[in-house]
Amino acid sequence: MTILDGKQTALKISEKIQKEIQSISALGKRFPRLDIVLVGNDFGSRKYVEMKSKKAQELGIQCHIHSFSEDVLEEEIITLIEQLNTDTQVDGIMVQLPLPKHITESNILENIFPQKDVDGLTSINLGKLLKNDPTAIAPATAKGILELLKEYKIEIAGKRAVVIGRSDIVGLPTAAILQNENSTVTICHSHTHNLKEVCKESDILVVGIGKPEYIDIEYIKEGSVVIDVGTNKNEEGKLVGDVNFESVKDTVSYITPVPGGVGPMTIVCLLSNLIEAYKKNV
Repeated sequence: MTILDGKQTALKISEKIQKEIQSISALGKRFPRLDIVLVGNDFGSRKYVEMKSKKAQELGIQCHIHSFSEDVLEEEIITLIEQLNTDTQVDGIMVQLPLPKHITESNILENIFPQKDVDGLTSINLGKLLKNDPTAIAPATAKGILELLKEYKIEIAGKRAVVIGRSDIVGLPTAAILQNENSTVTICHSHTHNLKEVCKESDILVVGIGKPEYIDIEYIKEGSVVIDVGTNKNEEGKLVGDVNFESVKDTVSYITPVPGGVGPMTIVCLLSNLIEAYKKNV
């Protein structure tokens, strides 16, 4: 078994971003800017935004956080997004999810200009990704998964991939990216029959279901590659993924750890998307 080290791979991508920003600085150009919209006081959301902001600033990226109270009106957020869309100093806009229940997520996301949608969650960017359009901005987690597989030279073309979960953030874009790399992809979800049997056929298994340590050896094919996107706490309060690491570690060929796997890749790939958006904006 080989650990797919997201921390080390993310460091390599960070170094590339840092070199690009040094080149930008040497030319006397303005630095890239990311604007993050944060609604409410959810601990997890605030923590994620803090991590993204810290990493951005470490690399020399301007990061502006726009915080709203839990009871903010949808129109107020849309007004801010419209202002950021037309601000030529803003290169990327992301809205931290989930949003409070009284706000319609799609209404907010669809107001972001696709060229500034560095999270890749507008229907235009997701649609382009599904059509294998090279101008698509891919959601950061899906992009991070692909970068991790490539870093370890894991063959994707011709392989059978199974993605458990069909969210816009992880499942659907990851399935699209793997299919674009010529893998044969099956998407599974809560209505899938014979889930264990389907998973056991996969060469690459991506799990993003939000159930701590749910996937064990009974779902795993010998020698398969397992990508665990889950971030949960078990009964002892320990941070764990959706995959039972101890159960599967002797069966898989490669696996992402939790923490230290997909998480660090998501953050740097968001910032990588921002750099690409910046280049098109300046």
